[in-house]
Amino acid sequence: THGRFIPPHRQRRQAAADGFNPSKTKINDDTLADWLKNKIEMDLEVVPGVGPATAGKLRDAGVDNTHALIGKFLMLKDADVQTHMDAFYNWLPEIGISAHRNTIVLSVAEKVDIFMPGTYDASLYADE
Repeated sequence: THGRFIPPHRQRRQAAADGFNPSKTKINDDTLADWLKNKIEMDLEVVPGVGPATAGKLRDAGVDNTHALIGKFLMLKDADVQTHMDAFYNWLPEIGISAHRNTIVLSVAEKVDIFMPGTYDASLYADE
């Protein structure tokens, strides 16, 4: 791939198989770009990876809107970026969410990193 740019979330992660892996997301690059440039809306289904069933499970867990989802993400913050991403990734199945977890984590992490730089570091998931 001479000179071809590979977005960080498409690069293979070298870490534990049971944690967040951005290379396993099925998010469309345009969808992610739109999510990142637009304002945060209350509707959970605007978050890439969140559909009606996932939104229902989030609401059942007390996460009623996008701001609350971001708040939950921040509550799990750790000094180590990978530990933080894995904590959020592993929290999702605790509330019954198994589909699109990598997409949800990537989407929220990238969005938060815009207004809180350093929250997410795509280079940690890049091939060496």
